[in-house]
Amino acid sequence: MSNSAFNSDVVASDVAFSDCIAEGVHFDGAQLTRMAFTRCDMYWASFFLARLEDVTFDRCDLRGSDFKEATLTNCRFLSCDLGTDAIGGQTEFDGTDLSTVEFDNCRGR
Repeated sequence: MSNSAFNSDVVASDVAFSDCIAEGVHFDGAQLTRMAFTRCDMYWASFFLARLEDVTFDRCDLRGSDFKEATLTNCRFLSCDLGTDAIGGQTEFDGTDLSTVEFDNCRGR
């Protein structure tokens, strides 16, 4: 993965991140498969139009993040903060099919 806030060309699989700071990172249009984010600060991250399959977010700060029109298949959000950001914005899932997504013990959902 490049060292850039804009990662629209990312195709990644079988990767785990833990205790990382990725505030405002852009995964717009990225394809992420079999990945895990654990205790990551992903405040205001964007996954607009991204394709996520078998991705787990565990104890992540996702306040203000954008999952609009993303494709989420068999994804899990475990004990994540999906609540209100500093300017009153919410984590967005507009236009995203959440039928195969698990939310367990998440704040703001």
